Amino acid sequence: MVEILNKVDQEVNEDIIRGAIEFVLKIEGVSGDVSVAIVGPEEMADLNERYRGKDGPTDVLSFPYGDELLGEIVMCPEVIRENAYEFGNTFEEELLLTSIHAALHLCGYDHERSMENADEMFQKQGEYFEKLKGDLLKKPSL
Repeated sequence: MVEILNKVDQEVNEDIIRGAIEFVLKIEGVSGDVSVAIVGPEEMADLNERYRGKDGPTDVLSFPYGDELLGEIVMCPEVIRENAYEFGNTFEEELLLTSIHAALHLCGYDHERSMENADEMFQKQGEYFEKLKGDLLKKPSL
């Protein structure tokens, strides 16, 4: 089960987030509940500093736990929108990529651990994006 708590005034397409996470977990053979929080840039910057020692907000943070609660994901739509503009994607495309990326972290992938792990993670991210974009992005965004 994927539970989403939107803590900002901006609406996001929760079907994209939920669909991407559920797809990745199923394909990767991982089970468990996932909690997703949608936060603003100030809260994200605080979390990024506290847990990664990095300044400023980031698009997504993943906190893997395991067992019944697989983990938590924190997303910042403002940064996701900035990344979409920078990379030439729509907001919905970037939201999908970010959701896939976060789910892969919960499955044990870590692009900062090793180049080999990063290559595998980003290859899967691209493959999953291509498989999902037709289904999840055809619906109008909220």
